[in-house]
Amino acid sequence: MKNTVLDSAFWATLYRHITERALESGVHVIGIVVVYFLLRNICKRAVFSVTTSIIAREERLGVTEERSGRLKTLSSLLNSIIGYVLFFLFVVLTFKAVGFDIMPFITTASVVGLAVGFGAQKLVKDVISGFFIIVDNMFVVGDTITVGAITGEVQDMGMRVTRLLDATGRVIMLSNGDIGQVINLSRNPVQEFIEIALAAGADLNATREAINTAGAELFESGITSLKAAPVLAGISAFSAATVTVRITVASDPRCLAQEQMRVRSAVRDALAKACISPA
Repeated sequence: MKNTVLDSAFWATLYRHITERALESGVHVIGIVVVYFLLRNICKRAVFSVTTSIIAREERLGVTEERSGRLKTLSSLLNSIIGYVLFFLFVVLTFKAVGFDIMPFITTASVVGLAVGFGAQKLVKDVISGFFIIVDNMFVVGDTITVGAITGEVQDMGMRVTRLLDATGRVIMLSNGDIGQVINLSRNPVQEFIEIALAAGADLNATREAINTAGAELFESGITSLKAAPVLAGISAFSAATVTVRITVASDPRCLAQEQMRVRSAVRDALAKACISPA
């Protein structure tokens, strides 16, 4: 039989066919790559421009920070969707440019889709979960959230993953489908406590006055992320030798640790000024 894979004429014809189309296919592929990156860049810039103009307009109208963060989240998600769509078109056109007939793949898409569906359940779950996170307004870009044992600021949210930046600067990527219970620390001020041990014989009235005065001065200084003046809440523990007092600190969650240190420093100076010695 002629024209079989064992026939030298078959390979000569194949080689000639490939070399004749190599230049033409190469030009087409290069053109597709250039158009792909141009479209992706144009779409990204367009989404950014539209979102920026909307946020600027809303800010002039007194929009809340939550609304602004939601617009940024939708912008991030839209960029992700556009990226996936353009990449799919890029792959299809590239295959077509090099001479592969994609129609058999399209006609069998239902069968392949069923097979892929079983293997890509996690991917589908991530995409659907990301959609409902947006719809339910669980969090937006810029919010500080806690998911399980992870706490960080939402940097970006895509169709499949959400990126967090923790307090140490590490970028943590969570699959949207793995995000269950979420504690959003940005919707309301976070209130924490610091405790200071004093000698058992310390004057509690003088201590309260010194701490509350220092807290008020710190809050009114303007160089702070405190949401309220730190005050002495009361006694949290005592013994024969010491009395432990608790001070409330309400702050923006992103600056809580820093504000706790500033409050401790201010309280220490106030107690020293009032001649009240810590235990």
